[in-house]
Amino acid sequence: MVSLSEQRAILTELHRLGAADLAALWRLAHNAGDGFEFLVEAFPELVAQYGVTAAELSALWYQEAAPHLAYAAVPAALPTLEQYAQSAKWALSAADSTTALDRLSGTLQRSVWGMARETTLLNADTEPGARWARHASANACEFCRMAATRGAVYTSKASATRVVGRGKDTATNFSADGTRRSGGQAKGIRVRGVQKVGDKYHDHCHCMAVPVRPGRAYQPPDYVEKWEQDYLAAVRATPAAGDHGAIDVKAVLSTMRRTAQ
Repeated sequence: MVSLSEQRAILTELHRLGAADLAALWRLAHNAGDGFEFLVEAFPELVAQYGVTAAELSALWYQEAAPHLAYAAVPAALPTLEQYAQSAKWALSAADSTTALDRLSGTLQRSVWGMARETTLLNADTEPGARWARHASANACEFCRMAATRGAVYTSKASATRVVGRGKDTATNFSADGTRRSGGQAKGIRVRGVQKVGDKYHDHCHCMAVPVRPGRAYQPPDYVEKWEQDYLAAVRATPAAGDHGAIDVKAVLSTMRRTAQ
């Protein structure tokens, strides 16, 4: 079974190869009669090629996470080429060529990693009893750190919008057929104010969606415990939003960024 670090390295290499092809495409565009139209037409095909590869790899890794289960993982479908074309037009609207190329590279990277994540989410949403967790690298930004402290709480794409938190999930005790066992000792996830962040990613984000197959558990890296402490400290240091004491996630994130400097 391919480890998370190996998966991360493969996706990084896949983006590196795509970036090399993008650089060659950029040079060709300068020799074309209309470089803008050339890139808007060619860029979607380039991104799609690497996105499909990332999705197929992610489906394979999902399958390998529990090869004894009958469920057959499938790769996620690509966005339309028109969506990639719109991203290319946005990138090329930059004031200078350096920024434009950086935007194109960011879109390419986001697609490669995004298709891998989308494949995990698709299959975790489809397979009974499956969940997923957000895994961030040790040098992740504060936003990704905050999102990664939630643990394996996602049972579907829709559950990413719930107000959930960290702790030992009572839902970790599943049988192989996806049914929940009773009698667990866990107290459950502690409610917290981070909403709709688990499935949010930015350009150049290297967070991974880790499948937690039925009957399996997720153990976050040791450094996530420190991130949880940082999050709670930021919550205590940040005024609540509104009259009901709700956590102002943006303000908490700002506090985390400020204290990290």
